[in-house]
Amino acid sequence: MPSRYFCAAERCYSDTLKKGKYGYMEDVRFFPFPTKKKNPRARKKWLDLLRRKDYEPSRKHRVCSLHFVDGEPTTENPYPTLFAYNDFKSDKNSRQSTRCQQQRITDPQSTGGAITDSDTITDISSYDTHVAITITQLFLDPQPSDHNYSFCEKGKEKSHIDHDCQTDITMEDMDNLFEAKSKLQNPDSLLRELFVNKVTRDDRTVKQYTGAPSKPLLNGLFDILNSSSPNIKYWSGQGSTSTEEYQRNPDMKKSGPQRKLSRYEEFILTLVRLRLAIFTFFLADIFGVSESRVSQTVITWVNLMYQVFGPMIRYPSAQDVKKFMPKSFKLTFPNTRCIIDCTEFFIHKPRSPTAQSQTFSSYKQHNTFKALIGISPTGAIIFVSKLWGGNTSDRYITKESGFLDLIQPGDEIMADRGFLIRDLLLERHAKLIIPPFTQKCATGKGKRLSANDVIKTRNIARLRIHVERAIERIKNFHILSDTMPLNLKPIANQMLTVCAFLCNLQGPLVKK
Repeated sequence: MPSRYFCAAERCYSDTLKKGKYGYMEDVRFFPFPTKKKNPRARKKWLDLLRRKDYEPSRKHRVCSLHFVDGEPTTENPYPTLFAYNDFKSDKNSRQSTRCQQQRITDPQSTGGAITDSDTITDISSYDTHVAITITQLFLDPQPSDHNYSFCEKGKEKSHIDHDCQTDITMEDMDNLFEAKSKLQNPDSLLRELFVNKVTRDDRTVKQYTGAPSKPLLNGLFDILNSSSPNIKYWSGQGSTSTEEYQRNPDMKKSGPQRKLSRYEEFILTLVRLRLAIFTFFLADIFGVSESRVSQTVITWVNLMYQVFGPMIRYPSAQDVKKFMPKSFKLTFPNTRCIIDCTEFFIHKPRSPTAQSQTFSSYKQHNTFKALIGISPTGAIIFVSKLWGGNTSDRYITKESGFLDLIQPGDEIMADRGFLIRDLLLERHAKLIIPPFTQKCATGKGKRLSANDVIKTRNIARLRIHVERAIERIKNFHILSDTMPLNLKPIANQMLTVCAFLCNLQGPLVKK
């Protein structure tokens, strides 16, 4: 036996599950249809009164008491007659009401004489009191029309007086209501606002979605960008780099329609794209814009962040490095200025055979971009080279990236065994710290490390691991760790630098 019943009448929302939720449902009962075997004529009459073409009730369908004149099937009124198509008034009641009105006008003896002013006085205790329904209830659930079950007995008629009800709704409530209505009418705006609120809800969600360590720091970054570029010219191709008049004059507004996204929403969109590598079509659906608009926004804001934040990745002086030198370096390699390593980022296979050979990495067995990363002994990223093809050697990148121009006499550079740059550093009176190579044994066959070399190798490996941890932080931005589409090649260098800057905002890698 099903535990839930629905009223079969059209435009009636009566439901057994609403009994404990809405007050008007407390006294509503549900009556089953007469069966085909016991009372087929009554069943046909019920179905005819419902006026539903080709309708056959199921086990869960009933007719509620709101459609019966007496509130239930009775001997006098066995059929449901109150429906939406007759304004919930039976023909019998209408005729009785008409006869009552005619009798009152044409039969003055019924009042014992002529009609006086006192005849128009109504019984105040008989009028209906309207029930205030909250605004939220009206929005959340469609309420069935209030049924009028009153009918005029012969020779007697009840009068009704409309009663006003005072509501305490302020202008602020009205403004909030209109604002909610406008958002409901614009689902794109509502979804966009919900997503941005979700991203910026607290420090945890900010770090997960954007890579920024905290919400105050995220807002601080936006304030810096917003104040440094009052008039942004959005990327629209190679020929869109020239400065426009509205960029030179801060008081001049840009011509054309207003942009759909606010600056803060564009900023969040860009960081989410870098952090999570979400597809552009998905971001377009969330923010209610086109895919081309998402790409244009990301390119524009990545270049803006590169120009503003890129110079903040600086190579510190030797004095500053020694001032903040961690204890682990002081005990073993106190003159270390920088720890370097090369890292690779997967890319899609280019069409050009030349580009394929230039980007194919024999180490990764994949087409890659390659960059040189340098960190200070504290773990801060202090050098980021531009990207090269995966086939480029570490020595060539170190030589051509401009890193050697930062070397000063007396510096010690820590690197992996594969960095064959000792001669390049000697030219600048600097020293290369790499794990020692195995040497031929004085007695016996083969090569091995001496006891001192083993200790030195362990010390270097324990300290050099920090550059790999810094690179891992960079690759937590999935736009770099995932296979990069080739259409991002024009801004790949800028994305790498911006992600490295955001990594520096996190806590230090090496404890002091």
